[in-house]
Amino acid sequence: WNTYKNWINSYRDLPILCNQWANVFRWEMRTRLFLRTAEFLWQEGHTAHATREEAEEEAVKMLNVYAEFAEKYMAVPVVKSVKSANERFAGALNTYTIEAMMQDGKALQSGTSHFLGQNFAKAFDVQFVNKENKLEYVWATSWGVSTRLMGALIMTHSDDNGLVLPPHLAPIQVVIVPIYKNAEMLAKIDEKVAGIVAKLKSMGISVKYDNADNKRPGFKFADYEVKGVPVRLVMGGRDLENNTMEIMRRDTLEKETRSCEGIEEYVKD
Repeated sequence: WNTYKNWINSYRDLPILCNQWANVFRWEMRTRLFLRTAEFLWQEGHTAHATREEAEEEAVKMLNVYAEFAEKYMAVPVVKSVKSANERFAGALNTYTIEAMMQDGKALQSGTSHFLGQNFAKAFDVQFVNKENKLEYVWATSWGVSTRLMGALIMTHSDDNGLVLPPHLAPIQVVIVPIYKNAEMLAKIDEKVAGIVAKLKSMGISVKYDNADNKRPGFKFADYEVKGVPVRLVMGGRDLENNTMEIMRRDTLEKETRSCEGIEEYVKD
């Protein structure tokens, strides 16, 4: 806010939008992993506007940005709401929030957007000359999310086997694991899988072919389930003969065997 005073003189200087990512430290007596920790990564924004209407519009817009990210990319359903007078951010006229819905029916506050009115501007004496050539206090907002979103992601999707990552966020979207008896069979599977890997990558899908021989297939299956890889493809000797692959979805754990023909489109869908 002291910096605002150096930046803002006229309505022509507005609006101003500041965004930052920063590590935040808090003295938490009772920490809870991913939800309430002593140190966390925080994205926060601050804006200053010439009119009340612009500031309120910005606060609601950012709430919608957070809601869209949660639902579209994290696949986490959220409820958009307004905090009561007792719960709103100190000094704010309104606090808007997204509440992520957990598997047990509980709600987790996952992002907030505050309409600050002119309260902070008056406290820090941040004024500007408006179009009528009169001094006026700026109208402000602030909004933010943190690594608590990771907690929401884990609590919403994961199960006793580990993470369940939505495809939009998964660093590996598809993993392919071969099952073979000898080097000759592996070479044939490698050749068959190479074309599938290339086509999946050309479709913008992140894929890993794990043909390392230092771990058994069962270990690999469990490892990628823990990591939450959305789709697993498996090809063994019989699959090689029948031109098929086994597909498993991480979210439902359902398995099915399908022809290799068109399997890339099926995976994408």
